[in-house]
Order: sequence, then structure tokens, then C-alpha cells
Amino acid sequence: MRLSDVQQYWDRQAHADPMWAILTDPAKAGGRWDADEFFATGVREVGAFMQQAQAWGKPAARRSALDFGCGMGRLSQALAGHFDHVYGVDISSKMIELARQHNRKGARVEYVCNPEAELKRFADGSIDMTLSWITLQHVRPRYARRYIQEFVRVLAPGGLLLFQYPSKPISLGARLARWRAALSRPRPMYMNGMDQEDVVEVLEREGGRVLDIRQDDIPGYHSFCYAVTRD
Repeated sequence: MRLSDVQQYWDRQAHADPMWAILTDPAKAGGRWDADEFFATGVREVGAFMQQAQAWGKPAARRSALDFGCGMGRLSQALAGHFDHVYGVDISSKMIELARQHNRKGARVEYVCNPEAELKRFADGSIDMTLSWITLQHVRPRYARRYIQEFVRVLAPGGLLLFQYPSKPISLGARLARWRAALSRPRPMYMNGMDQEDVVEVLEREGGRVLDIRQDDIPGYHSFCYAVTRD
């Protein structure tokens, strides 16, 4: 699936049922998410991330944070409680429109549509913390690899990169689902992944230092949560 296909897919989801597309809960399909409840989940998750970050002593500064794959801003709004300035980045212009509509943090949160496999908007070493959750799995590995390289490039010394990314499918059902999706027109969204060893190789080659890797499996896939810093 090309990045333009990914962009079109999420634009359609933004029109149809955006909160459910971002945070799928069978009980919330069909527009049943309450906005306050939806954004409260981000506050809880970011709170847990920051508590763990404190145990690592990272990031060294809290000037800027980047929420990659921000959608409607569920996590970027919460990050604004911990950082001076937050950038929410998403491939979908429609999701960015919704994020701006739901922004309650004013100028402290800036939403950017980024349809490319690079983060040209951000200078080297300019971001104290990058967070990307349930996002990279939606693009092909060659794009995910490039994004991971960019995450390390923009990370400030002493900064913290947290992201989740599955490995390759471990069940026959997951493999068959990928093949069916690849042959369908229009293509639906399907899961992608990369072996843990390959992810670590990319991180270390770009100058990242892995702090922790935790396994957090999803149906049909091993999935890993990576914590990375730069010296």
C-alpha cells in the first residue's frame, strides 16, 4: 500500500467514524465514543508513559514533543500537560482538521499534515520526546524503516523515543488476511511489521541507544514497545 493509499484510507475514516477508527472498541462503533471519554484515554496512557519515562530519567528536557500518527490528537492533547510545545503529525489532512477542531491547548499544540516518508519540517536533534503508538503498523516496512530513521534524527540528545511496532505475522489466519487485503480493490488497511532484530539494527545504525524493549502482543502478531534515547 502506497502512502497516498494510506492517506486516502484515513481520510475516509475521518469522515466515517474517526474516534472508533483510532481507538477501536466494539461497544463504541457507530459514533458511540464520547469526546471527553475518548480524550481521557489519552491522558491515562500518556500519564503511564511519563511515569515510566521518569524511571529511565528521560527525556532530559521537556521543551518539545512529537506525536506521530496523531489522528484527532488523543495523545498530543495529553502530552501538552507535560511539554512546553507539542507537534501532532498525521498523514491524513482530514484527521488534522479534526485535531485542530478538538484542540483545547491553544498554541501549545501544533498540528501538521505530513504525507511524506520523511519529517522535513523538523530539524536534527530538535525534539525531546517522540511518541508513536499503533501507527507504524499501518504502513509498509520500507516506509516504517524510514520513519524510524527520522525519529532518531530529530531526537535531541538525552531525548526519549517511544514507539510500538509489530513483528511479522505469527498465525496462518493473519498471513491469509494480508494476502486477501493485498488483492482487494480498494485495498483495506492491514497489519505490517518488521522483525525485532531489524528494528534494533536501524535504531543503532542511526545513533539511537535502546533503553528497553517490551513485548505486547496483538492478535496474530508479536508486537514490541521500543524505548530509545540518543547520547
